[in-house]
Amino acid sequence: MQKPLVSIITITFNSERFLQQTIRSVLEQDYPRIEYIIVDGGSTDGTLKIIEKYRDRIAKVVSEPDEGISDAMNKGIRMASGEIIGIIHSDDYYADSTVISRVVEAFQGSEDIKVLYGIQDFIDPQTGRVLLVWGRQEEPSTIKRRMYLPHPTVFCRKEVYDKVGLFRKDYRYAMDYEWALRVVKFTRPYFLNYKLACMRDMGHSGKHYKGSLAETTRALWEHGHYWAWLQMKLRNAVKILLTELGLKRLIFWLWQRNVGPAKHL
Repeated sequence: MQKPLVSIITITFNSERFLQQTIRSVLEQDYPRIEYIIVDGGSTDGTLKIIEKYRDRIAKVVSEPDEGISDAMNKGIRMASGEIIGIIHSDDYYADSTVISRVVEAFQGSEDIKVLYGIQDFIDPQTGRVLLVWGRQEEPSTIKRRMYLPHPTVFCRKEVYDKVGLFRKDYRYAMDYEWALRVVKFTRPYFLNYKLACMRDMGHSGKHYKGSLAETTRALWEHGHYWAWLQMKLRNAVKILLTELGLKRLIFWLWQRNVGPAKHL
């Protein structure tokens, strides 16, 4: 049987600092059928030159202004032809060359698997030090307490986007969390106990953490999880206080306790 086509989407905007590592982590996968799609928001730095360097190995490239991260991801999803879709942002990269092969093997092992996630290292962009390890088996109801699906490790069958919809453009920071709230109503995400991706602590939601925290509570309210909304409100207030007191290391320690694999606790 022919192996399924896997579409990998990278969205970029003025991403010259780390983009080459992201691209290479996709192109160096040992899986033979990858459709790589890059959606650029109209970069003005050296991003497009880096993309051009690998252009003959990238299936689809678009560079034009967009309406934000959700809009860019949605463009990529609409362009995707693969049976399985993954999204890896331009600050992040796959952990090794076997990631896509392992993901496909899991999907082929059971038709019941619609969404898959794994383990992710969260990395300090200045030192390269691992700040925390994120990803473990959880009950779907956990999504009401925290985002337990590290987004760079998430892969899903294309039908999932048809069933639950794309990312909402009215969310600027926590669009992946709002999407995950819809996903767990549709299917139970499957945990692949393997490190799939590495994410740098410099993403859009990290730079605008107050906006991101506000959108997580908004998503809970809109989905009717009112008690979880109140609890999240209180936890977010503590996170903001600790951040403003310069105690981010304590936040990472607490985060590790809540989302880390058992062997890292």
